Amino acid sequence: MGSELSTGTAELRAQMAAFLRGEGDPQALVEAARGAELLLPLLGEGALWSGELDDSRWLFAFTSTGEMHAFLQQKWEAAKPDELPAELARYVRYLRVGGEELLQELLPELVERDRVPMGVVVDVSSGLRAFLPPVSGIVPDGIALDKESVAKGELAAW
Repeated sequence: MGSELSTGTAELRAQMAAFLRGEGDPQALVEAARGAELLLPLLGEGALWSGELDDSRWLFAFTSTGEMHAFLQQKWEAAKPDELPAELARYVRYLRVGGEELLQELLPELVERDRVPMGVVVDVSSGLRAFLPPVSGIVPDGIALDKESVAKGELAAW
């Protein structure tokens, strides 16, 4: 398969580019993300790669192996430039998942397990990157930060 994009993933990248031009429609971006096929790099024992920002966790998802490898190459060079060949970044294991499954099933499971708010950032090291925050309309209401149960402190109590 290589770096070929599925139709849904190509639509997501088109929506991401529209945002970069200042012409983006948030609902169209979310719908495109749901229809896309995304890659989630795995660390060590199968943990999904994520980062922390402002007390939330952001799961890294990529639209192509090329985007994923560019990110991993940057991380590798920043962390261990002289220990191993940087080409090893190309051999990372990853999950291939539909955007709908990611947002509606996998993300809620991760939030339940880790007890931390979590959104998705697509192509984090790209100029087209898109953030899908943990809010209603993007993620299920049970993990959305803008719902009443969260405002009452239930999420903060985790």
